[in-house]
Amino acid sequence: MVRRATLDDAGRIIDLTQRFNDKYFDVPICLIRTTDRVIWVIEEGISFVSDAGFIGGMIVEDLFRDWTVLQEFGWYAEDNSGRALLRAFVKAGRENSVDDIRICTLATSSEFVGGLLQQEGFAPLETSYRLLTGATSCPQLQPSSPSQP
Repeated sequence: MVRRATLDDAGRIIDLTQRFNDKYFDVPICLIRTTDRVIWVIEEGISFVSDAGFIGGMIVEDLFRDWTVLQEFGWYAEDNSGRALLRAFVKAGRENSVDDIRICTLATSSEFVGGLLQQEGFAPLETSYRLLTGATSCPQLQPSSPSQP
């Protein structure tokens, strides 16, 4: 069952974020920053949870156009609720009269994810790249799960 996230869900969302990060990234998360951002998205943004999934984002002004964007910041499900979470997010965007809804995926995401997005009416928009510089702004940077060194 998919429902709006509340502050009571913050711990579960942080756990899912850690598992997502451990699975797909080689850079640990900052637990302090993650906790702060999860609470911010729950309180100020649009977020939904399932038994083992979440999606969340914020309504922002487009930098170059006179319209609003519902920008997804995190979308992950371990319980096959990804499509239901996405649909709830899109419905909330429409209810908030946004002009554009943007979802990001990893370059390593399966073709299934892109296909699911296209089935739901999304079209590819941009490709992003990153360059790791080795700098960190989080003095509490640590592996996000105890099993990591």
